[in-house]
Amino acid sequence: MQIIDHFQKNCVIPELEVENKADVLKYLTDVLFDTYKLHDREQAMEQIMAREATESTGIGHGIAIPHARISRLNKLLCALARSTKGIDFSAVDRKNVHLVFLIVYPPTQQNRYLDFVATLTRMLRNPDNFKAIMSAKDAKDILETLAQLTNPSGLVTNGIEEELAEIESQQTKDAHANYSLMVRLQLLMENLSTAQKGKKQYQERIEKTRKLIDPALLNHFDRLMRARPPAVVAVEGDTCQGCFMKLPSQFVQQVRMEPGKVHTCPHCRRYIFLI
Repeated sequence: MQIIDHFQKNCVIPELEVENKADVLKYLTDVLFDTYKLHDREQAMEQIMAREATESTGIGHGIAIPHARISRLNKLLCALARSTKGIDFSAVDRKNVHLVFLIVYPPTQQNRYLDFVATLTRMLRNPDNFKAIMSAKDAKDILETLAQLTNPSGLVTNGIEEELAEIESQQTKDAHANYSLMVRLQLLMENLSTAQKGKKQYQERIEKTRKLIDPALLNHFDRLMRARPPAVVAVEGDTCQGCFMKLPSQFVQQVRMEPGKVHTCPHCRRYIFLI
């Protein structure tokens, strides 16, 4: 499954006409729910707004990723809106947001969600990639650009080798590269455990991915996967989604101020991914 399989053209807005953060969130939620004829719209809006009230999903670099878990979904879905002028999202870097990815996903697909977000953020941290999406002329062009810039995840016959080679070629892998690799490894292991066919291909990709992860991080990852999977979890509303314990505010701020480091939950020691 490729990243653009989570979008429909009707859910890609080339230029937002609303500028207020709350209006943007409601507009994108309506677009997504109307397009897919989804249930639980009010539940999704409550989650999205509650999350924003706790901490902005403006993650910096001109990107925001608001999100909600919806129990009656069967796959992750995403709406994308672009704003040339920019929107005040109270982002962590205090800069306007130009790309808003609103995501809804089922609770059973936490690994897919993490992989999707990690792929997006890794890709969009590259200024050239960001400019390419901002320069796309319409919804179709935006989706084609996303397809060109991102690689498939899961069981595919091509794509992941190129992505792994790109990460391997970095002189020094940063924290986000290691997070991306561990999230991808976690998803591949989940897919392997449920696959009816193609197990050999999954195993090959698992081995390639493992070779690129920092050995010390990989050792801890393996211990977590043996003892209490998952090893990498999201942080929602300052709460670790592995042990569901609230993280100290000072610790969360430290994590946000140190994007170049890999952090673990002080309670359960799982790797935590702030979104």
